[in-house]
Amino acid sequence: MLFCLAVGWACALNSASQVAEIDRSKLPPDAAVQQVYTELLPIDQFARNYNANWPYAISRDDVLAKFTSGLHTLQQAQKIAPTNIELQVFTGLVAHLAYNLDVKDSYEPAQALLKAVAAEAPQDYRPDWFLGMHQCQSNDTARGMERLLHVEATHTDLPGDFWDNYALCADLTNMPAHALYAYDIARRLGTESADAKVIAPTIRSRIKPSSTSGTYPSHTAWQATQTGDLVHFTSTVCGEAFDSRADSPIDIADVAKGTCVATISSGEYPARDGKSSPSLLLLTQPAKPGETLESFARGRLAGPRYATAKPIQGLPCPVKACLEFEIVTDKMYSKEGGAHLLVVAFASEQPDYPGLRLERLSPLPNLQKSDATQVLRPGEVLRRFDGTLYTSAALDANADIYARSRNDFEDLLKSIVVDSK
Repeated sequence: MLFCLAVGWACALNSASQVAEIDRSKLPPDAAVQQVYTELLPIDQFARNYNANWPYAISRDDVLAKFTSGLHTLQQAQKIAPTNIELQVFTGLVAHLAYNLDVKDSYEPAQALLKAVAAEAPQDYRPDWFLGMHQCQSNDTARGMERLLHVEATHTDLPGDFWDNYALCADLTNMPAHALYAYDIARRLGTESADAKVIAPTIRSRIKPSSTSGTYPSHTAWQATQTGDLVHFTSTVCGEAFDSRADSPIDIADVAKGTCVATISSGEYPARDGKSSPSLLLLTQPAKPGETLESFARGRLAGPRYATAKPIQGLPCPVKACLEFEIVTDKMYSKEGGAHLLVVAFASEQPDYPGLRLERLSPLPNLQKSDATQVLRPGEVLRRFDGTLYTSAALDANADIYARSRNDFEDLLKSIVVDSK
């Protein structure tokens, strides 16, 4: 079970009621079921989080007794009205809230009921919402956040209380930009909770400003995560992410004076005199005052080796529009048929929530009940360089290996995620 104090902040009361999300007119008219709704509506806020030390004026025993009795009543009602969707959602929600109060045998009923109704009524966002929070609050945070992200992607006009829950789970899965984004939506909807006013400033303080005059070691500026035979590299300060094969040598330089550089050797391919390796270069830096994308690209093409550069089209573009160039020359790599180079340049504008597009789930370590006093704090994040960023992606290959190297280059371009509007 996740504890409010385990992540370094106390849980404040939520002003909204999740029981209010249940349409009581669709519940069985049975007096006992209706009474459960009436009794739990004003007190569900006290069961929204687990609290090791009960901080409320209302008696914990009274709240516990009402949820224990209410869950039992609803489970009995299920036997009489097994096809009533609203009753299933209500029972699943109450089981989830009862779990937060340590009601015995409430975890599995919440899981089973909410999963079943989510599959039966996919147009209803509530089962996935409540199940997502049930998972987030029971050390299954990754799957819980995945479920909430699914709700966001498949439904519109979600209530403010959903966004409050979404923000809490995002914070528990190291997604601070998502958390701040969700809290802002809740505020615009006029449903900002007391939690948000306490937690949002703490989350915001974890996103550290970056400076183009500073130097950030590569291991600080970039994070790598391997999945199968691919490694996903992410840099919030550089505002981008990309994939590379795990067996491809890569050199990521320290980020200095606002410049981010990664060089990849994508593989050894047969050439007429043995084997040859292409080089893939990715360079990103803030736009200089008055600098256009065209002038940035032309600056990257300065020098005699790029003298034959000509504009082309057809390469994958990570954003809406790119400038693309091809360079074919026999002034280099003459023993391998000459040089065949490609350069792609594009711009990214500063987004409203820097880092949002780059964030991936990264759950905090699991806690057991005996760990209630342990304080876990998500890590700090470097904020994206301010303003417009320009990126140049380049392929340096010879004619012998160009065809296979171009495939590698296109794979790189397709994998790039840009932190932009």
